[in-house]
Amino acid sequence: MTEQNALIPRALSHIAWGNLLILLDFSLNRLDLLPNWVGYLLILYAIGWLAGELRDLPLLKPFCTLLLLAELADWVAVFLTGEALTGRLFLVNALLVCVSLYFHFQLLTDLAGLAGRQEESGPLARRLRICRNVEAVTRVLALLLAWLPGPENLLTALAALLLITGLVVCIIIAHDLFALRRFFPEEEET
Repeated sequence: MTEQNALIPRALSHIAWGNLLILLDFSLNRLDLLPNWVGYLLILYAIGWLAGELRDLPLLKPFCTLLLLAELADWVAVFLTGEALTGRLFLVNALLVCVSLYFHFQLLTDLAGLAGRQEESGPLARRLRICRNVEAVTRVLALLLAWLPGPENLLTALAALLLITGLVVCIIIAHDLFALRRFFPEEEET
């Protein structure tokens, strides 16, 4: 096993744990105890390690760095003032939402491509692609729902449906990211 191949399981673990940190939100007085910026930092390291395996993955580094810095700025702002910084700036927040959508979509695309290289992980690659699409559509619809006119009961029901769908998809993605690591075993020491 080459040195580059030996980094694949470590990088996949970093991505899986980073994704989990981004998904989980445990707050104390509005301060996230599992900060998203740590998740993006883990993913940023993993991108560097997988650069030789996935040709397009390094293109995500600037987006990951931007999301890391934005999350860090918000985390520090909440720590110091009790309020997030980017939430008060509409255009900055809109840009970060777009970058986040693109980043997560492309990251899952690249990881599904990596999974597709292993014959036995074909179903996992297909499931990652499907979940990637459903997650993107769910997130966009949830954003648009805030702007839609209509009966409040209907909008509440749609929001609940999107929330449940998004939660199920996030659980599947988290599971599959940890499962993907099994297809790239670590080199055993002799």
